[in-house]
Amino acid sequence: MDIKFVDALFYNLELELVENGTSLGFYAQRLSIISSALKVLKAHVLSDGFINEDEEIYFFKYLKPRFYMLYVYEVELYNLISGIPIGTDEMVWNYYLSELSALNRFFSQHNFIYNYYAREEKGMDDSFFLRRNLDVLNPDVASSILPGITDDGFTTNQDYNFSKFKALEKLRDYILGRIRLVYVKPEPTFTVGSELGKKLKWTGEKVELVELAYGIFLSQSINAGKLEIADIVNWLEQSLNIDLGVAYRKFISISRRKNLSYTKYIDGMRDKIVAYISEKNRYIPKGF
Repeated sequence: MDIKFVDALFYNLELELVENGTSLGFYAQRLSIISSALKVLKAHVLSDGFINEDEEIYFFKYLKPRFYMLYVYEVELYNLISGIPIGTDEMVWNYYLSELSALNRFFSQHNFIYNYYAREEKGMDDSFFLRRNLDVLNPDVASSILPGITDDGFTTNQDYNFSKFKALEKLRDYILGRIRLVYVKPEPTFTVGSELGKKLKWTGEKVELVELAYGIFLSQSINAGKLEIADIVNWLEQSLNIDLGVAYRKFISISRRKNLSYTKYIDGMRDKIVAYISEKNRYIPKGF
């Protein structure tokens, strides 16, 4: 299995989804885009195979769920949005709370597997993520199969549940965000030291913050890289009181730079740090 191929495939999938649009009218197209990527991923795996069982476990535990999660999330998000009641803010609030409770019940019903997923345990990985141990009578397996996509040597006992956990966690974050929009002031406050109430706000260019977000994401500096770029973007938006809109579109503009560095902002930060240290060192007596 070629990890670089898988990473590039996922990157291109995310870009294509962004360029396709996010409204419900594009729902079928978005599912088709994800399905196509899953078919390419499946063909690659069946063609190249795995070096050993550790690589197979890693793929079905971490890599395939990154793709399949997007498919599950689209379906769940469509169902959620389609069910929003037409009425008062209180009706919408109660609807979101009800959906949130349903998500929590799902996690509780799958408590053992969810805890295994959340704690990144490894003791049962052979049983869960090796195709030779597939239990075709397992109802979770039967319900997870998409004909032509996740069958025929591309399914294990728990890769679907791991995909669904990731999707429902993302949906939970979406619901919590909607709840805040209904009843909480949209402008967050980030407190610094003893200066209570002081707000931090990004005053640079949005594309510079997106560049920084991708730097943090690709360097895997937070949660050992076990998160998506959207998680980093949301964190920066909340902390710095800014709406980055569709961050991926801004990243496309970065990737298409011709005469400028891809990392213009980060390069500038480095130059300023070097200049600052060099200036300070001028005043340090020799021998220190």
